[in-house]
Amino acid sequence: MKYVWRRLTGRCTVCGQKLNSKRAITERISEINDRANRLAKPLGRWPQVQNCTKCHKIVFESESGFVQSLLLIDME
Repeated sequence: MKYVWRRLTGRCTVCGQKLNSKRAITERISEINDRANRLAKPLGRWPQVQNCTKCHKIVFESESGFVQSLLLIDME
C-alpha cells in the first residue's frame, strides 16, 4: 500500500523522496545535511551514502531505499 501512496503523492517508490522537486538547490542541500546530522547522532559516526537505484537521489543508511551490501571475504 505504501508504494501506491508514494506513486499518488509523486514520490519515488523505492526511497520515498519527492520527485520533480521545485525547491531551490540551497534548500535541498540543507535538507540533505539535516538528514545526515540526524542520522549521525544515533550511529556515532557519519552515515554511509548511496544513490537510489530508481531516482538517483541521495539515500543514507537506515533510510528506506538503502541497500546493505557488505562484501565478506574469507582471508584464510
